[in-house]
Amino acid sequence: RLQTALLIGLLGFAGLFLAFTFPRAPYPRRAERPDRVVFVVGKQFNFAVSERPITNDREWEEVVQFGEPVTVSAGELVEFRVTSFDVNHGFSLYGPDRTLLGQVQAMPGYVNRLRFRFTEPGRYEVLCLEYCGNGHPRMRGYFYVK
Repeated sequence: RLQTALLIGLLGFAGLFLAFTFPRAPYPRRAERPDRVVFVVGKQFNFAVSERPITNDREWEEVVQFGEPVTVSAGELVEFRVTSFDVNHGFSLYGPDRTLLGQVQAMPGYVNRLRFRFTEPGRYEVLCLEYCGNGHPRMRGYFYVK
């Protein structure tokens, strides 16, 4: 009897906890359209971050070597469309104070979407969280929020 009562109590507490916390989650509603779309392609050992789709290795190289940094406005809902041209990478989004804000996998042949509404201006960094080879610690990208 005591175990049953304890289990029912824990399940009730978990249900209440979820009921109060899920509506306050910082994630945008699925039907909400993003204000900006940013395209991200991971390839050993760099992330190309662009306002235009990157469809091949030549475009990836141009963005990495000569592309202008992407700038978004604070308050905009930004959708990152993340993929990879070679192996799995971990697209992790870090704020100006180096805190992890969000993460999604960059996988070849698949586009994952990560939506985020930025509130603070600054330089945001993208780091790889999935070990992808010897150059993994150097794999990064960045963009700005104004």
